[in-house]
Amino acid sequence: MGFEIKNIIIVFITFFTLNIYAQKEPGVNEPIIFGELILGGAGKINEYGGFLIGGELSYQFKKNLFSFRYLENFQLKHEVLKLSPVTVFPIYKEQNNNKETSFLYGKRWIYNCSSVSITGGLSLNTYVSNLTDEINKKYTVTEHYVGFPFEVNVKWFKSKKKKYRIYMVIPVGRPTSFGRHFGFKLVGNISKNSFIGLALVYGFGIHKKYE
Repeated sequence: MGFEIKNIIIVFITFFTLNIYAQKEPGVNEPIIFGELILGGAGKINEYGGFLIGGELSYQFKKNLFSFRYLENFQLKHEVLKLSPVTVFPIYKEQNNNKETSFLYGKRWIYNCSSVSITGGLSLNTYVSNLTDEINKKYTVTEHYVGFPFEVNVKWFKSKKKKYRIYMVIPVGRPTSFGRHFGFKLVGNISKNSFIGLALVYGFGIHKKYE
């Protein structure tokens, strides 16, 4: 698979930066900012399905949510390997790879220890197709085009300030707004090669205004 891990290193850098920030004296002006990893399944509409992986960084001002997202959607094709006249073995190969870099804007509603958000925006997509010609020679075709990404999120996080816990067990420092979150994401992109999927998210950050 052609996953370029360097494209989501920014998420890990963000986690590190937020962690340092969280060790400072807490104040009323803490921004709502969080990063997350995305892992799930998605596919081209009415065609190939496959895996979805990526990262996202989000900032909230009042109820306005601004996000930067990077995704790769590996679309797989199914083939059958005949081991004997009565025995077959399924094989999955990468047929297409849809790489998306996008900026999104929308609304996020915060509750006690959860949130719901809806966003949409503009993306640059790179679509790589693995093809075979009439003489069985393999080749690739790369396309670049604009898309319209969207997502719906449901997330859970801590309800009040607590000490950060290393490995979710060892408490360190003073009570902080910084913490983990997890949730679900309905994600998609309307474009020349539209796709839609469902993913799990896991991340770190400051998720609401804490007292």
